Amino acid sequence: MLHEQPNHVPDSVNEAVPLFVDVDGTLTRADISLESFVRIGRSGIAALIAVLAWLIAGRAVAKTMAARRDRIDAARLPYRPEVLHLIEQAKAEGRPVILASASHWRHIRRIADHLTLSDPVIATRGRSNLKGAAKLAAIRTRIGPDAPFDYVGDSRADSCLWREARRGWSVGHVPPRSPVERLGDPRPGPARSIIKAMRPHQWAKNALVIVPAFTSGEFMKPAVLPTAVAAALLMSLIASSIYLLNDLLDIDSDRAHRTKWKRPLAHGDLPIPAALGLSLLLAAAGLAGGWLLGGPELTFWLLAYMAITTAYSFRLKAVMVGDAIVLASLYTIRIWIGAIAIGVALSFWLLLFSVFLFLSLAYLKRYVEMRDAIEPGRLLSGRGYVGGDLDVVMMSGISAGMVAILVLALFAHDPETAEHYALPEMLWLLCLPLIYWLNRIWMMARRGEVEGDPVAFAIKDGRSLFVGAVMACIFLAALYGPAAVQLIAG
Repeated sequence: MLHEQPNHVPDSVNEAVPLFVDVDGTLTRADISLESFVRIGRSGIAALIAVLAWLIAGRAVAKTMAARRDRIDAARLPYRPEVLHLIEQAKAEGRPVILASASHWRHIRRIADHLTLSDPVIATRGRSNLKGAAKLAAIRTRIGPDAPFDYVGDSRADSCLWREARRGWSVGHVPPRSPVERLGDPRPGPARSIIKAMRPHQWAKNALVIVPAFTSGEFMKPAVLPTAVAAALLMSLIASSIYLLNDLLDIDSDRAHRTKWKRPLAHGDLPIPAALGLSLLLAAAGLAGGWLLGGPELTFWLLAYMAITTAYSFRLKAVMVGDAIVLASLYTIRIWIGAIAIGVALSFWLLLFSVFLFLSLAYLKRYVEMRDAIEPGRLLSGRGYVGGDLDVVMMSGISAGMVAILVLALFAHDPETAEHYALPEMLWLLCLPLIYWLNRIWMMARRGEVEGDPVAFAIKDGRSLFVGAVMACIFLAALYGPAAVQLIAG
């Protein structure tokens, strides 16, 4: 049985008593084996089928096969500082520190080497999955049936080890009425991590779904605006589903990023199975709602958006230049979906303007990621760019923005435009605030003042919101003429 120990154990007692440290969920917040399966599976359909076949053969077999094909980056794992401190304390006392994990020994050996631990590791080999009682048996084989040891773990599977340990610590589950000591602060509830992973702040992008309701002038009709808002909410559910999948596939590149390493999956705050389950649930809810709201046509385009975004997550985001084109297309599809939801035709000019404007913002998004890369001189992890491409990406983005402004000017000059606007000459004025905004946001990005997604930045930036309000007033004045001007002035 485990006996409670005082906070300070004399060095003479500690001498030669080994400290065994669990890895998945304890030393690191990550699940190393699951991440290996994801890295292998994302490389293609054949690799994904192979992973499923390995899992059917057994977890130990799957871990062995994955470890042969996947090499983890031990330096990038989200280690728990409190466990690292415990390890350093044991090393300072001259005690053996042994990593004991159900993950494959190849992975665990790399972690031990990274932490400069010279003792042999205890981990899964062949068909032996070292978890719970199997891990305890391996420890007893190593040190003897009656030798004392200390153990730090995180889950109910570790209960049998804590019962036999001289002293035990847990970073997660603590058995009731047990002398096992909690190491570090209690884990936060899953709700906060789930909400953060869904990125609700990004839902503002889906306001693009409502744009056709205004550009068509139909927003005053009773059912149009509520329908457009409902379609935007459905897009938000689907977008969150894809964000979860994208973060799962981007774990390694996010950990190599200056700010994205804090995302719940990269940081290990959200388990991979929970992220997958939530992603499927949100996608199902969005598609079911699309069928109820707009029937087969709206559901088809929601599925098309999902398919393109999933292809982007798996492959297209690593295609140089192609990734920016796909991002711009995804923004434009939002506008297309909004038109389908309310049953209006989209203007060719609006579609062309959207493509070039969002191409500029897609390049800006990639520029910010390249600028913030931890190792800017190397190929950006998971992307098709190197540090030397930074200036080319900036020039391409600014050029696309200027083309968008040119398209807007041509739209204002088109004779057919006069048929739909009371004061079509007012549309020329839209170019001025847009020129100001595009140049300003690119200059701010160049100075390092734009973080993350530029659309998300614009939503929180006061000057950007002011420019948006000015453009909205100009558009209303052009659409409704003197009545709108009087309303705005009043």
